[in-house]
Amino acid sequence: MTQESYILLRDFCQGHCLDEKFIYELQEVELVRIEKVGEAPAIPPDELQVLERMVRLHRDLDIGPQGLRAVQQLLDRMEHLQQEILELRRKVRRYE
Repeated sequence: MTQESYILLRDFCQGHCLDEKFIYELQEVELVRIEKVGEAPAIPPDELQVLERMVRLHRDLDIGPQGLRAVQQLLDRMEHLQQEILELRRKVRRYE
């Protein structure tokens, strides 16, 4: 990926009125990856959707980083189960 596609951590935090410490806490619980672009910490574009979801949950429901990790694990599990249901429905349709 090109450097231009990365979002500088400073810019993201300013745009969302966040303290950078919160993003580093999310990195500690392995919810987001922060990479260096030059000398500045930056967020890879593929992390942006998850990061924005975590920020919304944090603000709306006042959930801390550990709670957000649990929520993300549940969302991942739910997505996996939905995919499994779709696959099973396809198999059942073949035998109808």
